[in-house]
Amino acid sequence: MIQVELVKSCLLDELPRRGLFLVDVAVSPGNRITVHADSMKGITIEECIAVSRFIESRFNRETEDYELEVSSPGLENPLKQPEQFQKNLGRWLDVITFDGLKTTGKLIRAEGGSITLELESIEKDALTRKKVVVKKLFEKRMDEIKAAKIVISLKK
Repeated sequence: MIQVELVKSCLLDELPRRGLFLVDVAVSPGNRITVHADSMKGITIEECIAVSRFIESRFNRETEDYELEVSSPGLENPLKQPEQFQKNLGRWLDVITFDGLKTTGKLIRAEGGSITLELESIEKDALTRKKVVVKKLFEKRMDEIKAAKIVISLKK
């Protein structure tokens, strides 16, 4: 079976040369290789094809047969790499930490190995008794985050 680390190492220098970054590599039984790559502007089908051809040039199908898929990670997959957080500044995220805390907020900062979300809640003003929007900041180190997904909203 082809090893994940072997696929990653072959892409380590090549993807940055193409303006891309590696999000994830998985190898399932039967040598089904799945590579998720992206860039700050998104990844095109042509770029996926080029990366696929590059990988194919590095592995000999006569030695070990495999199936290969190269794509973007998609919106349904959790954010894994610091570049993905950078790319999604200004978007709403659902974040679950390893201690089980679930938070939803707007990603306003992602640097130095941590993120900052802006949280909004509606509370009654103590003096006027009117409802007001209260904004708070939530900061977490990326290594404390179990999963972070983009909130998909069709509202404008």
